[in-house]
Amino acid sequence: MADSEARYKSIFDTTPDLVLILDETGIVVSVNESVERVLGYPPDQLIGSPLSQIMPERYRDQHNRGFRRYLETGIRNLDWRSIDLPGLRADGREIPLSISFGEFSEGERRFFTGILRDVSREKQVAGTLEFLASIGPGLASSSLDFKATLKAVAQLAVPSLADWCAVDLVQTDRKLERLSVAHTDPAKIALALELATLYPPKPDASRGALHVVRTRCSEFRAAIPVEFLKAAACDDRHFEMISSLGLTSYVIAPLIAHNRVYGAITVAQAESGRQFTESDVPLIEDLGRRAGLAIHDAGLYREAQESNRLLEEQATELEQQTEEAQVLAEELEAQAEEQRRIAVDLAQRTEEVEIANRVKSEFLASMSHELRTPLNAISGYVELLEMELRGPVTDEQRADLARIRHNQQHLLSLINDVLNFAKVDAGRLEYRIERIALDEVLKNCEAMILPQIHARRISYTYHECGEPVLVMADSEKVQQIILNLLGNALKFTPEGGKLRASCDHAEGVGRVHVRDTGVGIEPSKLEAIFEPFVQVDQSLTREGSGTGLGLAISRSLARAMNGDVVVESEPGKGSTFTLTLPRA
Repeated sequence: MADSEARYKSIFDTTPDLVLILDETGIVVSVNESVERVLGYPPDQLIGSPLSQIMPERYRDQHNRGFRRYLETGIRNLDWRSIDLPGLRADGREIPLSISFGEFSEGERRFFTGILRDVSREKQVAGTLEFLASIGPGLASSSLDFKATLKAVAQLAVPSLADWCAVDLVQTDRKLERLSVAHTDPAKIALALELATLYPPKPDASRGALHVVRTRCSEFRAAIPVEFLKAAACDDRHFEMISSLGLTSYVIAPLIAHNRVYGAITVAQAESGRQFTESDVPLIEDLGRRAGLAIHDAGLYREAQESNRLLEEQATELEQQTEEAQVLAEELEAQAEEQRRIAVDLAQRTEEVEIANRVKSEFLASMSHELRTPLNAISGYVELLEMELRGPVTDEQRADLARIRHNQQHLLSLINDVLNFAKVDAGRLEYRIERIALDEVLKNCEAMILPQIHARRISYTYHECGEPVLVMADSEKVQQIILNLLGNALKFTPEGGKLRASCDHAEGVGRVHVRDTGVGIEPSKLEAIFEPFVQVDQSLTREGSGTGLGLAISRSLARAMNGDVVVESEPGKGSTFTLTLPRA
């Protein structure tokens, strides 16, 4: 007998369920230690109290009436072997209980045993599964408006799954957009949104939704002590705000599908007193995967709709283009025939023009040679007369001979320009490209042009190149270009003006600059002056008259040596001509 009582007491004390014994008046006469774990009461606080003390007040009268009726009649309203009722904890919180009752007698006394099991966990799991089943069709049918679906999921999760639910989506800048926050208290929702605005997650945070998105791993806290909140808070105000939420437990799971993370879902417990366990994490992760698939499918649906729209537009456009193409093909065929006729005509005219140009160039070259002979004879006879080989010459006659010589030289210069241009235009010039120093060429030109400069009473300055500037060019052609530029500047610079020559190098080229303080050139004519037979203004001075070929020849010669001649000018202030040649 003693052994049986010992075994009974061992079972009574160690069973995880709450076991209590009532007398026939419904007073608790014995209770095991599990009462404190399940309901929060010390055992001695329940002994001597009615069973109704651990029931919510709304059930107490019904329980007392039913208990008395059973004692009087033996009739039970319910099957005592399995009753599901809420229990009232010492802290005032209700928890679901599964209750089984039994009855025994000791002598004439009747006693009742009650086994009370906390089924909160079972209820929570069942609720979670029911919740997942209820939102499944909505997520599966999510199309373009997946955001509305996810907001609805957050609303449905509270309070059946958790006291809080928040959904965050990843944006293009890798930051999170808080799509929805759900709670039964609108004031707390406003507080949570204010928190997200005032204290957004840091990119390198070691916890929270952004950390879950970055690591693709869920985050779980079974309990949230004060120390954890203090460590997570940025300042005292932040700590007070997150403490006021009353969070007791949370799970954050990624919204993931096809190896892409779209965001995170956060569920948290608070005022209900419920807590998540490790076994809840896979369920929440499953919810995250379903939500991720909804977002992914919505993206595919959106892309498919856009593709269909584009295909329809393209089909319509293609049909229209086909019709237009048929009309265009007919027009093109007619134009092609016209083009073939024009091409034949152009080829014939081009050939005629080429022949005419060749004949012109040959004629100019021939005439230039023919004209040089009498001009040279004129020069020779002038010299003979000046030498008085034909008799004495008066001062007036010498002045006349000087005028004849001046005009002969001017005419010879014009003929030389025409001859040079004819050779350039006909492509009959030969170039001897070698390494030359620009300094040496400039000094040679200076010696040739100084007499004319002094005669015009113009100030001339030459700035040497400093370090040698070597270029690849034909020395004679370079000298001809520089003399053309100097002579051109001299013609259009009034008496008392300034003329300056210099050279330097830049970006793989050697440069010669000829700067004058002459009349300058209008911007609209800066390119026209390089065309053959073009002069800026013949009315400026008769001394500036000429063929208008000097600059055209200079640019053609420079470009034939892979260089160029360009100009910068301002009317009334002068011009700067620059010759560029490739550096050696």
